[in-house]
Amino acid sequence: MVRFDVSSLVKAQPGTLLTLDIDAGPEHLTDLEVDFLKGTIRVTRVQGGLLVQGIVQSQLRQECVRCLEPVEIPITLELEETFRLGGGAPKPGTPCAVSEGGWLDLTPLLREQSWLAIPMKPLCSPNCQGLCPQCGANLNLESCTCEKTHIDPRLAALKELL
Repeated sequence: MVRFDVSSLVKAQPGTLLTLDIDAGPEHLTDLEVDFLKGTIRVTRVQGGLLVQGIVQSQLRQECVRCLEPVEIPITLELEETFRLGGGAPKPGTPCAVSEGGWLDLTPLLREQSWLAIPMKPLCSPNCQGLCPQCGANLNLESCTCEKTHIDPRLAALKELL
């Protein structure tokens, strides 16, 4: 969990600022594990809550979609969210809240931003050759001796005519 005591801002005047450094890792963000979290965030007291802004660098491990090898993906999380103060009813515009004791838990926000930062198709390298569809050999590491011309079985009878 990535939590900070911001109780000094709960009763402060709007415009009061607090700078927090994040240096943690590895972290479990519920269902996602990141290798590290490093960055600086600004927490500003605003009317009815706390505005969290900052940039956090991170890295997580995924599988290459072509060769299924593990790949480390650096990600940048740009945070900007208003947290409502504890005790109030949830509002549609500010679903995140500061606890009654003045603790700011950034885990849900970091988790959400991490999921959004993951590429749709993570690759180990742009020129990854993937796996052979017949024998399963990793074509980045070895070449296979499989027949390259694959004929659709529905059209195999036509091959005999050639």
